[in-house]
Amino acid sequence: MRRHCMRAAFPVEFMHSFKLCCLCLAAILFGLAPARAANEGTFRIADWTGRAYFKEKDKKQKEREFDRCSAQMTNPDRISIIYSLDRHFMWTFELSSEAWNFPKGSSFEVAFGSGTGAHFRQRVAALEPQLLRVLLPDSINSFETFRRLVRLELVAGGLTTRFDTAYANLVLTALTKCVTRYGSTPRSRAAIAAFLKSPIGPASAPSSDPAILTETAELAKSLVAEANLPKAESLKPANVPDGMPGDAVWKIADAYMTVSVLPREHVPSEIGDLTDLIVGADAQKCRGDFFSGTTLDLIDAVNVARAYTNCETQQATSSIHYLLMPRAQGGLYLIRSIISGVEVTPVGERAVKELDAKIRGSIMAALAKM
Repeated sequence: MRRHCMRAAFPVEFMHSFKLCCLCLAAILFGLAPARAANEGTFRIADWTGRAYFKEKDKKQKEREFDRCSAQMTNPDRISIIYSLDRHFMWTFELSSEAWNFPKGSSFEVAFGSGTGAHFRQRVAALEPQLLRVLLPDSINSFETFRRLVRLELVAGGLTTRFDTAYANLVLTALTKCVTRYGSTPRSRAAIAAFLKSPIGPASAPSSDPAILTETAELAKSLVAEANLPKAESLKPANVPDGMPGDAVWKIADAYMTVSVLPREHVPSEIGDLTDLIVGADAQKCRGDFFSGTTLDLIDAVNVARAYTNCETQQATSSIHYLLMPRAQGGLYLIRSIISGVEVTPVGERAVKELDAKIRGSIMAALAKM
């Protein structure tokens, strides 16, 4: 596979009032337009500086292609925190300091906290003597959590340092916007346009094949049982909300779970390419602040792909977790965990994240019982 996969959980800390504050600040900061430097795609938000990075594609023709967007902030201890999002919407988290001199390739554990007294240990690797990468086992959930933190603490040996991350939501949203802008090419735009109109796109109708409808209904029912999902109700087609695609749709408390079969003739050869299309399509449809992340993962030695998108407008908020996994008969299963409304509270965000985690934890057992 062309992309490295990582997985795991990051402690969640939500702030209801902070979300509203970030929306107001976004309007102020982006309404005034971030300051631009000579480098293309450069922006500033509070103490953060971000920019787009490109790599040389053809030296003779002086061609280049987009690589990633990164933003960094340096604290009073002269340690920088660096968030990056690549052209496939995969996140990385790095730390740097001119005072460090780690052996290149070495790795060790450090502790992180959010200012509440609780810490968790995470492994880091030295990419360079002065640059560490935090090996996040689950970059999607980690960065979704980083959006809610106002402070991040680092404890390594005798070193304790803190980062003021009150503007993290604005920064991560700006990085997502940076990637959707500079990572877009005529070819990718054409692929997204085709995907939006395709039989597996977000506007596609449920399958007309009775066998697939029966299969997805059984899988959804098995998932509800294996994951022990409370307040679960299977929806008849007439009761499915508009814009909720799926061959089988269940309401799980205030969230929704949809199960679809994507036929082999319509899916890309690489499963990771489909998450690029999903995120690109959601970004194109969003008329507000957009945030996303993708990753490749393993579930019981089965290669799967995951994506997360969040769109916030003045009218509504929508959060969607996607799980793509191979189907024994060919093609893919697409399972969505969705919550949307005029206002999605931190409790609702946590509930849909937990729903996605329960589905991933139960999918193999559910398939085995079909």
